[in-house]
Amino acid sequence: MRFMITMIMSLIAFSSFSLAAQQSEITSVRCWTSPTNIRVVVDLTTEVSYEVKESLSPSEILITIKNTRSTNQDLLANNAAIKQISVFQKDTNMSCVKIGLVKKTTFNVFLLKKYLSKPDRLVIDINIPDVKKALSVSQKEIELIKKRSKIVVIDAGHGGEDPGAIGPTGLQEKDVVLNIARNLANYFNQRHDVKAFLTRDGDYFIPLGERIKLCKHYDGDIFISIHANASPKEHVRGSSVYVLSTEGADNKAAQLVAQRENMADLIGGIAKIENNVVASILVDLSQTQAINESLGLAKGTLDSMVSFCHTYSLGIGRAGFAVLKSIDVPSILVETAFISNSEEEKLLATDEFQESMSKAIYAATLKYLEIPSSIVSLVSPKGYKYHVVKKGETLWSISAFYDKSPDEIKGLNADIPPSDAVFVGQELIIP
Repeated sequence: MRFMITMIMSLIAFSSFSLAAQQSEITSVRCWTSPTNIRVVVDLTTEVSYEVKESLSPSEILITIKNTRSTNQDLLANNAAIKQISVFQKDTNMSCVKIGLVKKTTFNVFLLKKYLSKPDRLVIDINIPDVKKALSVSQKEIELIKKRSKIVVIDAGHGGEDPGAIGPTGLQEKDVVLNIARNLANYFNQRHDVKAFLTRDGDYFIPLGERIKLCKHYDGDIFISIHANASPKEHVRGSSVYVLSTEGADNKAAQLVAQRENMADLIGGIAKIENNVVASILVDLSQTQAINESLGLAKGTLDSMVSFCHTYSLGIGRAGFAVLKSIDVPSILVETAFISNSEEEKLLATDEFQESMSKAIYAATLKYLEIPSSIVSLVSPKGYKYHVVKKGETLWSISAFYDKSPDEIKGLNADIPPSDAVFVGQELIIP
């Protein structure tokens, strides 16, 4: 009898241990606000099942997540849609996420499976109540703008749940490219003959297909998507510009860049991948002319970036970028520099380099549009000067002349190779 009791107790203990081992854990809860909706993301250690209930008095969403454990926490949102987010343990085998709403509104709840560095996630997209579904500018206003101005749509890559590439010290692509995009839009909007619109003007996620729709809504004459490149090889550096390809990538590097950029929907998270946008990059005949025109814009942009920002040119690439699909105007994807390279990450983090990159793209776009550049003059980054390499000079002799270390000069000149070789006529930025 004693043996049987011991066995039963052991089985109960083992069952309890197995149940605990299988339980998922809520590790964090995050929130982002876009102009039209709030996104709440719940990170989990494993896949889960859940139930959703909606209450009207008080107005709230209650999500019960089965076989999970969590620590109690409250997040004050105080925004246009949400009062508070609460996480608590309902019983030993069930956690709850309660979202207090400002007022009743529509919402969508879905799961995202573990993908790359992202864990299993529960996503709640809550539409901001009473928000005007029309964008900030109506179609009628756009028609009036088009009569006097060219329209440039500027797309800051990634955002929100999708940080993009991350540098050695933690610099995130989504933050850098948003700053560059904002600068670029400001330069254009100083003019009366060019108007710029941003696909995003904050830290929130926009699916690739929605970026395309925004370009069409704004009736853009040019579409520029801004990114920062990354490579598993830390020494890789330089700038490149890409256009859409009708026949896949023209080289392995372009293919890898396209694959990384096209993963945005999987990382940022949408309820259902838009197969017509991401899985299949098909180009119709109406885009062929736009692609040819894009090549001219791409070349001018890359030349301007290299000339003014002193980055190394990696050339023009062609690949199946989802964000460029179905856009029948000149459109380019700009890889400003390699955030995975420690030296270029330092550059990307500075206001001076971000402004220089914005001005370089601005000048190239105006040149392509055959519009004189008169408002924003291209000057050397604040606090820096140029040095043109003369015969017999070396990096060491130049650094000694300016009382700077070779590494300080290399940090601002991405085109200096690891061998430290400089050539006659090369223009260096001196800190």
